Amino acid sequence: MGKIRFAILSFAHIHAWSYARVLREIPETELVAIYDDSPERLRRAGETYGVKKLYNDVEKLFQANEVDAVIIASENSKHHALALAAAEAGKHMIVEKPIATSLRDADEMVLKAEKKRVKLQVAFVMRYHDSAVKAREIILSGAIGRVIAITATNHGKYPGLWFGDPVLAGGGAIMDHTVHVADLTRWYTGDEFSRVFCRVGRNIRRELKVEDNALLMCETRGGVKVSIDCSWSRPDTYPVWGDVYTGVFGEKGYLVLDAFKSNVSLVESGSPMTYQYYGPDADRNMILDFLNVIKTDGKPRASGHDGKQALEVALAAYESSRSGKPVSLPIKE
Repeated sequence: MGKIRFAILSFAHIHAWSYARVLREIPETELVAIYDDSPERLRRAGETYGVKKLYNDVEKLFQANEVDAVIIASENSKHHALALAAAEAGKHMIVEKPIATSLRDADEMVLKAEKKRVKLQVAFVMRYHDSAVKAREIILSGAIGRVIAITATNHGKYPGLWFGDPVLAGGGAIMDHTVHVADLTRWYTGDEFSRVFCRVGRNIRRELKVEDNALLMCETRGGVKVSIDCSWSRPDTYPVWGDVYTGVFGEKGYLVLDAFKSNVSLVESGSPMTYQYYGPDADRNMILDFLNVIKTDGKPRASGHDGKQALEVALAAYESSRSGKPVSLPIKE
């Protein structure tokens, strides 16, 4: 098999720029086309990465039959339509998280990909971060015994752009940050969530139409207690975007994952603190694994089903915050 030709469908999501970088760095891949419904983003992305085949109509991109796979990095609410179009065209895909903004859309995406026999992988990049992989190996080895509880944080800055639009994003910090930790919990325990209770705090940024902080208290079917502290609580001047921190309590031990701790922080006279991360390149690992899935007809490490299950936790959190009561899973939309 020669080079796998990729298109990136929208640079709306900030992660798209990193994915494009990786596609340029890996010898086996080629970024040959870009679609975006924003003329300015389309122009900028094309110029940045030297891509000449630029489209503002995704159907025309697929009709040209120039690509083998796509990375969907649009606004959350647009994942559904782009994924259906990609599957219909027979293109393998990585879909940015959350997979969709409704369970109905997620189901339709998964079923369409299965029907068309294309790979649908969700961009749960933490499953491809070396420290998170090692943590799972330790847990599954039985070194800390049966998992009793997990406490986790996913903090960050407010991303700006469309993330504050309740229609385009499908929610705020809960939708943006809960899904990562919920997915890691499922991956580590091999278990599904059974109950979610959520409290949304008073907004730090009062002008936002979506929540920017919340706390979830959850339980899995096997009885593991899970707390998820998700927020956009970091100030705009903070030197790093945020964290993915997880403490796993077992019957025989305790494990801590602090995924982005490998860094150098620097303060120079007259300048704000800067931060340089020197840890694993999870985006690169994820895309390399996706290439292997395509070549071997394998199963994605983070599947469409995984994307739906994590989304359900976030949607249950919203329902709980509205009712003030715990919500049992599965939920009905």
